[in-house]
Amino acid sequence: MKRIIIFLCAVLLNLGILSAAQAALFIDDTYTTDKGHISLEFCLDYYRDVEKEFDTEIGEDVTKASKELDASAYLSYGLANNWDVGITLPYQFLDDSEGKVNGFSDMVIESKYRFWEEEKILPSYAIYLDLKTDSGDEGKRLGTGKKEYCINNIFTKNIKDNVYDLNLGYIFIEGRSDDVFFYSFDIARDLTENLNLCAEVYGETVFRGDFDENVFIGALSLSYQINKILSVELGYGAGISKASPNYQISQKLTFSF
Repeated sequence: MKRIIIFLCAVLLNLGILSAAQAALFIDDTYTTDKGHISLEFCLDYYRDVEKEFDTEIGEDVTKASKELDASAYLSYGLANNWDVGITLPYQFLDDSEGKVNGFSDMVIESKYRFWEEEKILPSYAIYLDLKTDSGDEGKRLGTGKKEYCINNIFTKNIKDNVYDLNLGYIFIEGRSDDVFFYSFDIARDLTENLNLCAEVYGETVFRGDFDENVFIGALSLSYQINKILSVELGYGAGISKASPNYQISQKLTFSF
């Protein structure tokens, strides 16, 4: 784990001398869909996690692997040049020790409002809000059965030729006291005029337990702008803490109209 942390730190430091990018797996920036325009995203996220657990019946450790494939469509519309609204419709494929299931998961309603643009010293700042509904089938493990309310504070800053993003957010879970604080940071660069690279770290905590009991992930992603309408992104995330998936592979197609 220490080697992974050192590697990610080195990547982040090396990116600091290069220019900016738009690719990212977990982090958001202050960009909003332009007024009167539409953005349509199709995403695929594959997660794999392998854990060893002690089986009391046989008296030894057993290895349990779980796989998850999330397919989602996200549609956003620009209400103003600094404000958009959107909706995400997700579909899940689960394969773990409890069996295989698939179906629509919890739909999410979203909005982002940019309060001010970047200035000489201050970064641009936006607030993102979303409501995760309880539309998925909890009995089939395709939903949590509880509404979740998310607020995310987003900061984006250009320093010389670099772009830095910082997210600080909180998820309020209906009927539960273990709400989730999440955070992420990235540095991005242009490899070419259309090809972008981003390195980021993402974490979650419920303010209890040690490091390995909370999610912490490092990720790299590439984004290629094919034309004015279409861009494609591919990313890889590696779990650093034990509570994180072993790895994640993500792909996204974005259409802007």
